[in-house]
Amino acid sequence: MTNPVERSAYRNERGNTQSLGAVPSVEYGLIRAHVFASLVTLVFSVLFGILVATKFTFPEFLGGRGWLTWGRLRYNHTQGIFFGWLGNAFLAFFYYVVPRLANRPVLSRKLGWFLFGIWNFAVVLPGWTLVAAGFSQPLEWAEFPLVVAAFVVLAFILMVFQFVLPFLKARLSELYVSGWYIIGGIIFTMLAYPVGNLVPWLVPGARGAAFSGLWIHDAVGLYVTPFAVAIAYYVIPATTRLPISSHFLSMVGFWLLFFVYPLNGTHHYVYSAIPMAAQKGAIVASAYQGMDVILVVTNLLLSLPGSSGTASKDVPLRFVWFGVVSYLVVSLQGSVQAFMPVNRFIHFTDFVIGHSHLAMIGFASFIALGGIAHLWQRIPGTRYNERMMNWSFWLLAVGLTLMVTDLTIAGLVEAQVWQSSAPWIDSVRAVGTYWLVRTLSGLPILAGFVLFWISLVTGPRLSEAIVSETSRMASEDKAAFEDGSAAAHEFTLTGWLSNAHVIAFGAGVGFFPLSFLVLAILPGKELAHEIQRVAPVTMPTLTASEQRGRVIYGREGCAYCHTQQIRSLAADVRRFGAPTEAWETKYDYPQLWGTRRIGPDLSREFNLHPRDWQLTHLYNPRFVVRDSVMPPYPWLFSGSANQPTQEGLDLLAYLQSLGRARQLSGFERQPLASSVHTATADMAMPKEASARATPPSVPIAMTGGYSDSAPVLHPASNPGDLQEEVSRGAALFAANCASCHGSTGRGDGKASASLLPKPANLTAARFADERLSSVLWNGITGSAMPPWRQLPAEDLRALVAYIHSLHVESAPPSTQVSTTLGQAKSLFAAACASCHGDAGGGNGPAAGVLAPAPTNFHLKKPTEERAWEVLENGVPGTAMVPWQSQLSADQRHALVEFVRSLYGTPQEKSGQ
Repeated sequence: MTNPVERSAYRNERGNTQSLGAVPSVEYGLIRAHVFASLVTLVFSVLFGILVATKFTFPEFLGGRGWLTWGRLRYNHTQGIFFGWLGNAFLAFFYYVVPRLANRPVLSRKLGWFLFGIWNFAVVLPGWTLVAAGFSQPLEWAEFPLVVAAFVVLAFILMVFQFVLPFLKARLSELYVSGWYIIGGIIFTMLAYPVGNLVPWLVPGARGAAFSGLWIHDAVGLYVTPFAVAIAYYVIPATTRLPISSHFLSMVGFWLLFFVYPLNGTHHYVYSAIPMAAQKGAIVASAYQGMDVILVVTNLLLSLPGSSGTASKDVPLRFVWFGVVSYLVVSLQGSVQAFMPVNRFIHFTDFVIGHSHLAMIGFASFIALGGIAHLWQRIPGTRYNERMMNWSFWLLAVGLTLMVTDLTIAGLVEAQVWQSSAPWIDSVRAVGTYWLVRTLSGLPILAGFVLFWISLVTGPRLSEAIVSETSRMASEDKAAFEDGSAAAHEFTLTGWLSNAHVIAFGAGVGFFPLSFLVLAILPGKELAHEIQRVAPVTMPTLTASEQRGRVIYGREGCAYCHTQQIRSLAADVRRFGAPTEAWETKYDYPQLWGTRRIGPDLSREFNLHPRDWQLTHLYNPRFVVRDSVMPPYPWLFSGSANQPTQEGLDLLAYLQSLGRARQLSGFERQPLASSVHTATADMAMPKEASARATPPSVPIAMTGGYSDSAPVLHPASNPGDLQEEVSRGAALFAANCASCHGSTGRGDGKASASLLPKPANLTAARFADERLSSVLWNGITGSAMPPWRQLPAEDLRALVAYIHSLHVESAPPSTQVSTTLGQAKSLFAAACASCHGDAGGGNGPAAGVLAPAPTNFHLKKPTEERAWEVLENGVPGTAMVPWQSQLSADQRHALVEFVRSLYGTPQEKSGQ
């Protein structure tokens, strides 16, 4: 509602109104339409976001249908905020402010309604629908499919006619800075958006990532930022009735934004395969961008001297003030995040997610809300509830502060775990509480947005006299803007600003393409040369099934949880393997490097997990990883993990192809390629790893059932200490092993129904410490059993102690057998030695090519019941076949007694 101070200002300026001229025709119907469209799409977008956040805590919540899965909801959340909420909010403000700044109406009311229809019924609603149906792009800030992107480009072309042309008909040398930001934002976004959407489909892998990085940043720097800053530069003087502090600084800030911001994009791919010169250039540009923001924010805040009372009483101005302060914080944060010592630590973590929310809500949304509230009080036939608006502000401010603080801390926790040798799942467990707080913090944010909407449809109507007076004024704040233009005479005296339209054209045609030249085209050429020189000539392309699986991987949002980009950092190399090289991505259209890690990097997934584990993991990740937050994908199966649909098989094929080219090429057994050495040398930090060891998640094959390289973990001999180890091991077992082996270790966990070979029944055998230690250290190739050498030695020792406690001695073996042990040994040599070895050490002639490897009976003593069961039925998923038809019952009994007699006896060393 207009306050008494404003009424007095209106009366005082009434005499000046006639000389200033009447306000050109303003399309109030279009303003209302875009405002309500913005608020409707905002509420839906925030609901999408809350659902996405909820799935971190309850990953199976609404998880039975593809259109409600995490990835598709996340796409719709970000694109809804980007296009539905902010796009409509900005358009509403354009219709209000352009006639006032250009002193001319927008081009056409009919064109305006056509643009409204395109934006909402050809972009937002169809985009949401298509994404939910599984048609999208795995490109950040470009998730809507290309058919929708075409309408986005059309909409920006229409904006040029609707909003830019009125400015071009005015004297650009006298144009207020808000008008410049509107012109620049529309034109440069119109140019950048198709590049970010189309080029990654034409230029593969690392070369395409250079273009993607530019659009990721241009989406904020050339679309969100100019329009939000334009609103701030308008609302502040319009409310305070004072000119901005310096028109000169406002124009310097404007040009620096469009000169420097496009050069920042590659800082999203620091330590990547993109040439280091481009990375360093983006880092330097990020630092300069921070300086520009300091200049802009200082100019805006200096425009509020002595206006603290106005800012506290005028809620729209308070929204804008909060947004301006957030702009400073988030921009400085972004500049610091680009610096390599910081980037190496917090990149891919929730720290960056907190940064994004501060940018899109704290900066852009708060200023957009302030702009809407400001104009809403000044158009005919509106209501305004100041009390609700005030509540809206505080709910949003508190909710956002809690969310950003929470995500920032969560990111630091994740980064700390990633720097250690702990299993990846430990980072997920460590931030579980933070994710819950994040979800809860979204509730006051949603409530704040809803109250904002209510504040625009409740409360008293504006005084008709004030509305009439407002409509006849050239602007309720014209005097302030006139003073601002007068303050710019330092420009007009030089004369060069009178040709500002020529400068704008030159900037658009020259400096904007320069960013693509120096950060994308030239690095792309260098990468193409490197790929041609290094890539194996036999590098296979994806099969048809793998290519279809890649599409599924993209549509389900997998690239938003898993990167395919191992950076040239010790922590990455130690955990995942050799850094990703450009040649590995030569067939990736578009690139799927990703910018976030919730799950581990998948660049080296080839031969890492067997087929049955992958399918079980896709069907329900918690069947194999208890604390996983990955969503299930039951629509890729026909009722069980053993019955994948064709889409499930296609996705499996794609996952199992990741890293295949590198492994088959022999690069894993060679020194790092020169391109990686060069990059690593430039990026090296103290104590950076220069050699590669087998990543701790990769199983190591063993012949003979144990490995000399694995430490032997003997449980404590003291009963008290042993009991403590068993208790600790029980907790570790429940967290990491029970999903497969079952809560009691009987091999009957949730995953057991779909895994081959079945998880071991740990109660049905006695294991030597050497065997358990080697299995925990190296895993079992050919099975779902992973290595656990990421765990501290004391944890592994506790697991050994606990597994020992699971075995209960069975009844003494029967002595009523028809053959002697000597005869049983001959039978073993004839039937079993080719795999298990003459002495039963699991090192027979065939053992080296079998996975899982044959049992070493010196290190494992099965119960009589288990040994009999294996001879009767074999072990599905292994080379062990049933012997029921080949051997008599007496012979099988003899073999049972013989293999059990081998446990603990001396054996020839055969471990590897």
